[in-house]
Amino acid sequence: MSQGNIIKKTITSLRQRLEAGNGLLSLQLREGELYEAKCTFRPPAREEDLMLFQEKLGCKLPEDYLNFLRITNGCSLFDHPEYGGEAYLYGWQDTFGVTYEEPNEGYLKVAYIYQDDIVIHLKAFNEGSDHYLMVKGHIDQFHEARPLHMNFEQWFDRFIICQGEKYWNWPIYNEGNNNKLRD
Repeated sequence: MSQGNIIKKTITSLRQRLEAGNGLLSLQLREGELYEAKCTFRPPAREEDLMLFQEKLGCKLPEDYLNFLRITNGCSLFDHPEYGGEAYLYGWQDTFGVTYEEPNEGYLKVAYIYQDDIVIHLKAFNEGSDHYLMVKGHIDQFHEARPLHMNFEQWFDRFIICQGEKYWNWPIYNEGNNNKLRD
């Protein structure tokens, strides 16, 4: 499947599940927790806006991320129907406001997931790397970000499969420290 098609297929399937559930998804999270969630999608970005966005950034953006914006210019995923949530994928126009550290450092925040920022390392992408996505704590600086060793499309697909869980942190949990890390 060519790059970007997984984004479209994943969002289409998620929307079908929401439609079948009258706007809600039934999720089973870790430790058997059952949860009802909703997702909200914005209208697609216009092609001319995406061109201006890249012009303003001064560099090309990954095609899979652009395809996401062409389908939905941002979204909120796995929100509690009454209380909301903390899983936001930004629209193109929001990224400048949330990338307040130093956008010219070559990083672009594209999502906020439960106090983690998902970041495109623009320099790595523009130098030809397919593994340009990074994660950092919301209050951390960009130099503290760690590589996720994947592109946006792969991250997004896995995030949906894992039903909004921060799967990139799973390797730190094991039988010996599981309870300590949650307390």
